[in-house]
Amino acid sequence: MDKIEELKQYSGEITNLGNISGLLGWDQEVMMPEKGIKARKQQLSILSGIKHDKITSGELGGILDRINPEGLNEEDRAIYREIKWSHDRSSKVSRELNQKISEKSSETVEAWKEAKEKEDFEIVRPHLEELLELKREYADQIDPGREPYQVLFDDYEPYLSFEQVEKALKDLKRELPGIFENAEKSNMKLESDLSEESEKKLCEDLAKSFGFDFDRGRLDLSSHPFTNGNQFDTRITTRFSDGLIESILITAHETGHGLYQQGLPQKHYGTPLGASRELSIHESQSRLWENHIGRSKEFWNFFSPKLEEKGLETSPEKLYSIANQVNQENITRVKADEISYHLHIVIRFELGRKLVNGEMEIEELPEAWNSKMEEYLNIRPENDSEGCMQDIHWFWGTFGYFPTYSIGSILSAQIFNRAEKDIERLDEKIENGEFEELREWLRENIHSKGCLKRSDDMIDELVGGLDADEFVEYLREKYE
Repeated sequence: MDKIEELKQYSGEITNLGNISGLLGWDQEVMMPEKGIKARKQQLSILSGIKHDKITSGELGGILDRINPEGLNEEDRAIYREIKWSHDRSSKVSRELNQKISEKSSETVEAWKEAKEKEDFEIVRPHLEELLELKREYADQIDPGREPYQVLFDDYEPYLSFEQVEKALKDLKRELPGIFENAEKSNMKLESDLSEESEKKLCEDLAKSFGFDFDRGRLDLSSHPFTNGNQFDTRITTRFSDGLIESILITAHETGHGLYQQGLPQKHYGTPLGASRELSIHESQSRLWENHIGRSKEFWNFFSPKLEEKGLETSPEKLYSIANQVNQENITRVKADEISYHLHIVIRFELGRKLVNGEMEIEELPEAWNSKMEEYLNIRPENDSEGCMQDIHWFWGTFGYFPTYSIGSILSAQIFNRAEKDIERLDEKIENGEFEELREWLRENIHSKGCLKRSDDMIDELVGGLDADEFVEYLREKYE
């Protein structure tokens, strides 16, 4: 067996260990009994240790050392590049620390659920302090001379420069308050007495219309919607507690993630060529289907008859207005409109950076959060559950993750503009529920490439580089 084949074999083992952990994580959020956490955290910790041993093994390092990347074709060179990056980075972190982080993350999420329900930050605070300290140690083991937050950000975007991302967020922070101020405000809801079963069927119909393959996937419920899986088994989740329109938009978002997973090349499963790129690219796909499709007039002209079939008295114009309303009191990120959403991200970016870098203590977080909300969004949370505990991410230990949401939204505008140029009468096709051409365009230009190219190179080739201007113009034209 030559060295590249050995590398692919190692990659397959690492990929499958990650997928097993992912399924256990999915089960924890969707189906696991309430008291199953004691065993689950041990299971995930053991898998984390085994995966760490695989990716950091001396045997894998020896295989990488004996490969000359210059002599490889493009596909094999990409496999080498991605595995070497993971090997080099993971080798800097001890197995013991990885297992501690995995176990503490599971504990912290369970404490967060209780704290959020009881509106009591003190329940989760000591867990979050311990988890944050472990993540600082993790950053220090990787690169002690660099800002810890930037080191953690690389876990989610290793190829996009932090300076480029920081600039994009600053552009949004500068431009969006004016658009938010000028936008018409409203607070409408679609009254619905549909059963949960009927709502789920409606969401499944939406996912099918976009092209989600239920022979290779499923849709379930979770308190915090997410997507998990691979090209053969893709799990998407949604939530029904926020109203029917919100459920439809959440489903559109997660279906976008799911279509990316299902569009990855099957023949390359187990190698980086069969894996998705980082989170900003992934988020660009979910945001494209949620916002540029799901919030469009054309989409509601297509989808409103499906609601009428359920006995709901409505119109495309009303549904479009509800889906795009700007509410002066956007207290939570997941319910926020397209404009204020990114001010929520800026808050998380600025506070998360201070926490990780040791410039702020965990006990200061609730008040700092509330002050930022008041400053940027002119509203103050009534309790910590709708304040600093509204998101699960930090309690998972995913510090550095939030900027990818805004970068993904910026990219979604750039990608959709490119698709409109390449696909004739795309607006008419959306109105007719004909999504195949757009889905195949995305599959050809993004999904099918896996990790063949670095994310920064993929962005450069597809849209000419990351630039917030097209996204800001999209929002200005739509809302002002």
